[in-house]
Amino acid sequence: MPKIGNIILSNSIISAPLAGISDYSFRQLMRDFGVGLTYSEMISADGVYRNNKKSKTFSFVKNEHPVNTQIFGHNPEYMAYAASFFEDQGADMIDINFGCPVPKVVKHGSGAALARDLQKASQVICAVRKVLSIPLTIKIRLGWCKNEENYLELASIAEKEGVNAICLHARYATQLYTGVSDWSKVKLLKNSLTIPVIGSGDLKTTSDLAKSITEYGADLVMVGRGLMGNPQLISSFLKTPSPPLKEIIVAHFNYLLAYHGEPKACKLIRKFFPKYIKSSPNAKELKMKCNLVDNSAAFFALLEDIIV
Repeated sequence: MPKIGNIILSNSIISAPLAGISDYSFRQLMRDFGVGLTYSEMISADGVYRNNKKSKTFSFVKNEHPVNTQIFGHNPEYMAYAASFFEDQGADMIDINFGCPVPKVVKHGSGAALARDLQKASQVICAVRKVLSIPLTIKIRLGWCKNEENYLELASIAEKEGVNAICLHARYATQLYTGVSDWSKVKLLKNSLTIPVIGSGDLKTTSDLAKSITEYGADLVMVGRGLMGNPQLISSFLKTPSPPLKEIIVAHFNYLLAYHGEPKACKLIRKFFPKYIKSSPNAKELKMKCNLVDNSAAFFALLEDIIV
């Protein structure tokens, strides 16, 4: 079984940190399908340091293990504070984000922008590693752009500073989520390190998952958008039973209800529902109806109209 630091995982599949997606409800559903490790949504270290309620209320629910908390920022002191805070809250690991390419993150020198400055990146990693007794991971991209490809250098620095595993999303920051991930770079990274390498990018089928491990040598694989509306990908890869589609949707909605309450759950399910029912011949009609749902009874009634 795969291992990150002293944490043994049940399998090699990781549920990615997805902004606005990877809350407790989503993570719990992924665990139901057998995922080996879940990640929190990306959390602002500055917000935690400044006692921002939204940043500090990431909650670990009983039996939610193993879970990795991902933080972002560029100030070594703030990053160390946030890492220590979440270790105290019960995180099994801490992850530093060096890959987020969105403007509101990089304009402050965080995420993929921080990876452009290897000296600053090293300072951040060192500061965080010093305060932790749990495993530390980082998530990176190939570099800012093709002319600034520096993932091997950053990974080497991270390993020397005591990082326990590195996740590579094999795109450049300037690509955002366009184009195709270059998995040959994952293989190069694996051959350059002794710590586990997590591969990420364009994993949508069981053959994608298998190939990432057997052909490209990834120790673990991180699946993000490929799990939205399709948690069955996990059970398919693990060769375990999967419940019917309607049961999956009900389970997800019930987790949203328990964690967020009815009004918010009815709004949040709207971002997932279209992906679940995209193969249904009346998907467009169902999506429009879901956008008008404002109570759980109406949502459950809507499920009766799904054609599978």
